[in-house]
Amino acid sequence: MTTIGLSVLFLAIMFLGMPVAFAVGVASLVFFLGSDTIPASIGVQRIATATQSFPLLAVPLFVLAGNLMNACGITDRIISLARALTGWLTGGLAQVAIVVSALMGGVSGSAVADAAMEARILGPAMLRQGFSRGYSSAVIAVGSLITATIPPSIGLILYGFLGNVSIGKLFLGGVIPGILMTFVLMSTAWVIARKRGYKPDLAALRRSISASITTFSKLAASPPSSQPAAWLIRCEWLIT
Repeated sequence: MTTIGLSVLFLAIMFLGMPVAFAVGVASLVFFLGSDTIPASIGVQRIATATQSFPLLAVPLFVLAGNLMNACGITDRIISLARALTGWLTGGLAQVAIVVSALMGGVSGSAVADAAMEARILGPAMLRQGFSRGYSSAVIAVGSLITATIPPSIGLILYGFLGNVSIGKLFLGGVIPGILMTFVLMSTAWVIARKRGYKPDLAALRRSISASITTFSKLAASPPSSQPAAWLIRCEWLIT
């Protein structure tokens, strides 16, 4: 089949509602089946070879890590920590959203997942405190780019795999830009929040500090051997 025919087939099945990944796979399969020079077994081998990659294995494991964080309450603890660190600054939750993105960059590695989580948790809270929709959306959307910069990052892993570049060097190269992005965005949010009169929620800040102190006290008082068992008990529904 010619290139034009394959392109038409790809666009047709994609517009019919098939996901892009499956549309690409169907068009590629038709090419190998209709080719007189390349056996169809080559296409199967290429598909199987692409799945035998340790760097690409990190992508579904990042998704699993994000689900475990939400199920075990780690996400709420990260937000409480960020609120305790920066909730007193002018801008309040805007500063918290940016710091949460920086902290999530070292855990989830996905900007889309970070933006979705913050839009669901911090977005309504920012609107209730009087932040405008545009300001809240901009802080969450732009701040999520920090997650894609600070290692480990899914984008850096895919780039290193496809471009045959050292993933370790990419991770090292993303640390300083991620930190600089965090401070620059925090400064920008502070300036805009000061002009618009966005004040921090001191009552919520006190609750977050109290919760953080309580959590650290419990972790320090409990024996090290009992901590893994406690995490497994809280997450047992994921494996049952």
